[in-house]
Amino acid sequence: MKVNHINSNLIKININEALRYLGYRNNNVDVETYKLLNESIIELQNICEFKYVYRIFEVKNENNIINFENFIKITSNDLAKLFKDCKKSAVIAATIGFEVEKRIKYFNSTNLTKAVIFDACASAYIEALCDYVESEIMEIAAQEDYNTTFRYSPGYGDVPISHQKEILNALNAQKYIGLSSLDSSILVPRKSVTAFIGFNKGNETNNKSCLNCNLYNNCSFTKKGENSYDK
Repeated sequence: MKVNHINSNLIKININEALRYLGYRNNNVDVETYKLLNESIIELQNICEFKYVYRIFEVKNENNIINFENFIKITSNDLAKLFKDCKKSAVIAATIGFEVEKRIKYFNSTNLTKAVIFDACASAYIEALCDYVESEIMEIAAQEDYNTTFRYSPGYGDVPISHQKEILNALNAQKYIGLSSLDSSILVPRKSVTAFIGFNKGNETNNKSCLNCNLYNNCSFTKKGENSYDK
């Protein structure tokens, strides 16, 4: 089990990533939007609490049931296919904290434009934190001569978000990083992620794609059948 609360200086976002979450692609961005983006990034850098926990489990993959040492059991054709050569998996929970959620609620009631931009920047920060954790896990896998699959979260494909509580309990995430879930399986704080990364001896690539983005189910690009990473 690895638990870490890291310094905000270690997590940076590209302003283009936030623009992507706002639906910009090749459109010109007006001066006011750039101003609010930069303000939001500075505010978030000051208030984000970058926290994560992960644990590496032995996994069994039988009859499309993926068993993480009896702590988590998931029936999924999609995850079984991704994990077809995996003997281990890292299970991750990460969050940027409650203060971000409070600030989004505040802007929702005082400045809706700022709220939308602030929310997009916060999404970029939790994605950047997950990338940071993923790179750490890839190093661990490489030391044991494993490749890794791309990051896969509940809500992708046929893996239901109802597994959130099971995952959080397996990681003791409420105790270590203050992350819990509602009865609806929505994570609290909202800007948080749980995910799996498989360890295999095959040739799986780890390229960034729409499938390993946390906005996959709500992305305006994928709803149009486009690949938002095809830049």
